[in-house]
Amino acid sequence: MSQRAFRWTIIAAVVLFGLSLAAGISRVASINRQTALLLQECEQWSDRVDDVNAEIGVATSDEYVERVARERLGLVKPGETLYVVAQPDTSGFEPVKPRPGHTPEIGD
Repeated sequence: MSQRAFRWTIIAAVVLFGLSLAAGISRVASINRQTALLLQECEQWSDRVDDVNAEIGVATSDEYVERVARERLGLVKPGETLYVVAQPDTSGFEPVKPRPGHTPEIGD
């Protein structure tokens, strides 16, 4: 093999090695970007899990259960009396008055 052919072989090998190295570096950079995005997403999910656990802690407390039972379900403790305050009608419509001597039934 002549010296000139040997040089071209070395140059070709160096170029191929450089291209291979550049492709590897590009792949590593891409993987690093993906890793950073996944770590950020993982941190967001971890924060969400913490929030949900805090909500579960509040929702299972005796005070919360009692408040929901009273406010949403209208339940009372034994011996208590429930008073419901009627809200004034603000719809602008007057209630229908039954005819004298007629007892309204469902479907009338």
